[in-house]
Amino acid sequence: MDKKTIPIIIILLVIIIFYWQILERLGFVEPTPPAETETPATDTTAQVVQPPETTIQRMEMPSAALPETMIDTPRVVTKVTDADTIVVRTEKYTVTLSSHGGGPISIELNEYTYRNGKPIEMLPDASIATPDVSFAGGTYQTSSLNYECNFQPGTYNVTRQPLEVLYTYAAAHGGQIIKTYVFYPDEYHYDLQLQVSHTEAFGFERRYSLTWGTPLGVTEPDPNTDYEAMEAVAMRSGSRLDLDDYDDGRLNQHEDGNTSWLGIRAKYFAAVMIPQDREAEAVSARGIEQEQHTPDGKTKVRQITAGMDMPFASASSINDRFTIFVGPLDYTLMSKYKVGLEDMLGIGTTPVIGWIIKPFAIAIIWVLPKMHTALPNYGVVIILFAFLIKIVTLPLSLKSFKSMNAMKELQPKIEQLKEKHKKNPQALNQEMMKMYKKHGVNPLSGCLPILPQMPLFFALFSVFRSTILLRDAPFVWFITDLSRGATGIMDPYIILVVLMVVTQFISQKLTMAGGQQQKALLYIMPIFMGFIFYRFAAGLVLYWTCFSLFSLLDYFVFRRKKKPQVQVA
Repeated sequence: MDKKTIPIIIILLVIIIFYWQILERLGFVEPTPPAETETPATDTTAQVVQPPETTIQRMEMPSAALPETMIDTPRVVTKVTDADTIVVRTEKYTVTLSSHGGGPISIELNEYTYRNGKPIEMLPDASIATPDVSFAGGTYQTSSLNYECNFQPGTYNVTRQPLEVLYTYAAAHGGQIIKTYVFYPDEYHYDLQLQVSHTEAFGFERRYSLTWGTPLGVTEPDPNTDYEAMEAVAMRSGSRLDLDDYDDGRLNQHEDGNTSWLGIRAKYFAAVMIPQDREAEAVSARGIEQEQHTPDGKTKVRQITAGMDMPFASASSINDRFTIFVGPLDYTLMSKYKVGLEDMLGIGTTPVIGWIIKPFAIAIIWVLPKMHTALPNYGVVIILFAFLIKIVTLPLSLKSFKSMNAMKELQPKIEQLKEKHKKNPQALNQEMMKMYKKHGVNPLSGCLPILPQMPLFFALFSVFRSTILLRDAPFVWFITDLSRGATGIMDPYIILVVLMVVTQFISQKLTMAGGQQQKALLYIMPIFMGFIFYRFAAGLVLYWTCFSLFSLLDYFVFRRKKKPQVQVA
């Protein structure tokens, strides 16, 4: 292969891989914050503190943007905010439960906030208790019933022992529906137990659906990044299943098959339903995808709901248990559930090359937090990580540097061969190969440092894009969030991108061999990389900038060594 074609191939590969990033539009819209929660009065375990004033603030979205619920039957019910409510506070979240529907109508994360400092709301548009249970093909929904709770309205702090909350609906014919919730002091999940007695009296048969009927909201400053990441995901027969088959802006997908969990995710947060005793037999997802005009440009809005079908025998009762995870997309945290929940992040699922990227990504997820315990600044951690990678690839860099120096000295001879065989490309390639062999030069050795860098780079991209690792992680000065990228040329984060372009240009200028094609690449490649990088996470841009900077150290160290003598005559 002609050495000059290698950069072109690399550029084409980059274009193919990052095509969607190159074409994505600009946009910067602040999310609508949820209503404020009340401040805890005491820290008493499972003790009534005060009656809450529960309000649910809806997102400012036109009604046409709201998706159909998983259940098609319309309801005329009392508002959930008009019913009795209790508030349960754990270390991880604050959940408000309503007696109308017998379940959560608000879940605020205590450790994660919007950029205005208010806690993240995982049920930002809760018109029903979520998750919801429906029977008889959706004609009977538990969210439309009024329940009796084993606790009086008030606020309950869970700091030492789990708290068990029961909601009971007693039908006139003697049947009962009982929802039991167990909240833990330091977990991002709670347990839900569904018990139904005298199912035949209710008219229930064959199956029921457990549905997450409240779409997730926007949590990031750039809503486009959130909406692009929103999807329904399931684990079916041990494989990750994306429910993203949109047709004319509508998602209405049903998939049969044994399913161990189902959830919906945004950029950094997810809600997942996990059956404990048996698997679901089918999953469904519904939603909309439509463009909306904002003062900052177009935004493609997504709102998604998802549900799983649970079969039951022709018995007179139902007793099923579920784990409900509501929290951050944290790979280490989710892997502890031992059901493949970490696959919701999509790390290592890239076709063809995913299996190569995943080991690098897992290593990064493990190493960076360990380094952060010693250096409590992720920007410094990334700089040190780039330096360590530079040290590891130092032998390859040395070989590459020597080869490129040799190529520079051979350049006059190469130009002579090109002139001599300009009408015979085959003869030109043969003569060049003979010359490379004679002088011990490998034209491909310049790519050696890139080979281990590519899977590492894609792993970093995947980790920083999918996990919550760098969200709200400050570095220095204006860089207060290493998870976000520049939103335009006026965004101060563009300074980091410009610095990356400059360092890459200088690095290539000092090390690149001569020739008109290489000189053109010298100017085009850094600008092209800056164009595709500017929307990437600042942490990734910082890594690439530092690696290019450390590559300059290669030059100043190696140029002091004796240059390889190449006889060109």
